[in-house]
This record gives sequence, C-alpha cells and structure tokens, in this order.
Amino acid sequence: MKKFFALLLSLALVATMTACGSKTDSTGNDSDANTETITSDKPVKWDFVVINSLTHPSSVLCQEFADSIMEKSGGRIEITVRAPGELSYNAADYLVAVGDGSVQMADVGSNCFGVLKAGALPCLPYIASDLDEFDKVMSVVEPTLKEELAEYGAKYLFYYTWPAQSLWTKNKELKSLYDVKGLKIRTINNELSALVQQLGGTPVSLAGSEVPTGLQTGVVDGVITSAYGLGGAGWDDSLNYGLLANCQIIPDYMCMNQAEYDALPEDLQKVIDEVCEEFQAKMCETMFADEDTWRTDLESEGMVLNTADENESAQITADMQNYWDSWCEERGGNTAELLEQVRTELNK
Repeated sequence: MKKFFALLLSLALVATMTACGSKTDSTGNDSDANTETITSDKPVKWDFVVINSLTHPSSVLCQEFADSIMEKSGGRIEITVRAPGELSYNAADYLVAVGDGSVQMADVGSNCFGVLKAGALPCLPYIASDLDEFDKVMSVVEPTLKEELAEYGAKYLFYYTWPAQSLWTKNKELKSLYDVKGLKIRTINNELSALVQQLGGTPVSLAGSEVPTGLQTGVVDGVITSAYGLGGAGWDDSLNYGLLANCQIIPDYMCMNQAEYDALPEDLQKVIDEVCEEFQAKMCETMFADEDTWRTDLESEGMVLNTADENESAQITADMQNYWDSWCEERGGNTAELLEQVRTELNK
C-alpha cells in the first residue's frame, strides 16, 4: 500500500512540474503549443478587408503587405485580402468587425472616423499642410488613438496617409479656392463638407461607384480627392480641371484583432511588427511618388491644373479655426486638449 501511495505522489509531482514548465503568455495562451500547432501545413488563416477594389493602387499595396507577412512567416500565416462587401461588411463596419474578430485585419479608413474622437482629429481641413506637419499631428494623437481602437478590441498597427486632397471639376476652371462657390462638390467626410460650405459650395455625399454618373448627370460638379485617388478610381476621364490645394491629408489606420495578435507565438508577433514598420514607410513613399506621377500624367493628357495661392490657403486655415474648436466640442474626449498641443507644435 505504501508503494502505491508513493507511486501516486510521484505521478502528481511529475504533472505539477510539467504544468509549471509550460510557457503561458498574459492572455492564457500556451506559446509553446502555439509554436508547435501553427505550421505551414496548419497555418492561421486571416481575412484582411480593404477600402477599395482589389485593383485599386491602395489595395495592391495592401496585398503586398499581406504577401510580406505570409512570406516572412514561412507560410504559417495565410491572409486573404477582401474587397468592400465581399464578406458582407462595408468599409464603415470595419472597425467593429476587426474588433469583434469577424475579420482578423482591416484597413480602417475615414468611413469609420465618425465613431472615433482623437483618431478623426488629423482629418481637420488645413490642420496639416504637408506630410512633415501631418506626422507631427499624429505624434500627438497616436497614444489616444491606440486607446480608442483598443476599446473596440482592435490592435493599432500603423498609419499611412493618402496624398493631400485637392479640388477637381468637370466644367469650371478653378483658379481660386473661392471659385468653389455655387458648385456641388462630392466629399467623403464631414470635415471636407465643412470646408466646402466655408468656401460657398454645396457638399454632396455620393458613393465612389456613382461619381462618374453623378458628374455626367450634374448631380455633382466636382470632387475632392488626390490625383492618386482620382487616377486610381478612374475618374480622370470625367474631369477637366484641377486646383492643387492640399486642403486635407487623410490617414488610414491598419489594424488587427487584438486577441488574434496575442494568440501568436513571439516569433510571429515579431514578423507582424517588423513588416508593419517596413510598410508604414513604403506605403506613404509609394503613394506620394505616385501622386507626382499622376499629376504629370493628368496634365500631359490635357487636364488644366492650377495651384492654390499660399496666402489664400493661409487665410482659409485661419477661417477654419472656429470650426476646429466646435468640432472638438462636439466630439468630446480629450480632443480639445490634443488640438491645443497640435497648435503649439505647428504654431497655428
């Protein structure tokens, strides 16, 4: 009988030592088990939703981002890039979908900014006039942005920016920002709508797929976008004039489900982190280089391009200050505090 109890005690000690020797992360995931179970034969499979059609230049860059993760993971992560609506989610649903795990990765664009506070502040018209200023805005906003996204269950990976937004029209040449007066301009967010109203125009909400028809039928007289966005969407055939105004720089936030990231072993988390660092720079550099190419191509094809007067832009920046303040009052959170930090940083 003593030998029997001694045997039971030995087995209990072995089980206890085995349990103590297993590596468990803060989420309760066994990292050794994850490393063993995630293989190229049994990869984790993710859906990655993007904001444009899969042939759009921005989506091509997102595909390259996904390909890099898959390659550097040794095939242990498998990512399928999905266009808007492919999984029954529209771009406005992406933040909620990635947060609750319905999708694993998302390019969260301005369609979702209505539910964000600090995350939407960089979209204020003329708050940043170039990429250097925009990066300073983001350095102020990022800590709060990460907290906002975390409330949804989303992990913030990085931001990239679209080239500065300009004005494009079909029938009327724009030589001044105030030439927008009386025109119907398609906008993609409330902040741009406020700018159009400030200039005396009428903002119109219109799906991207409806823009060419809207221009043909007179529903809109023009759009606000970048040359990169214009060319990528194929709207250049419907427009004849451009005013390079740099009136808004729009970020996109690359996110993934926090629990999905936490469940990865450390070596795959490192892959994600390293690829994100690489592609933040790559996506911005590529888009801004393509912006210059598109502007040159559009002009060579006969589009008339003018550049907004710097003094006029400075005046409109001053005119928009009250809107910035009222926007922060409406959004709440710590946006007013962040705005003051941005003003100090940029001397605005």
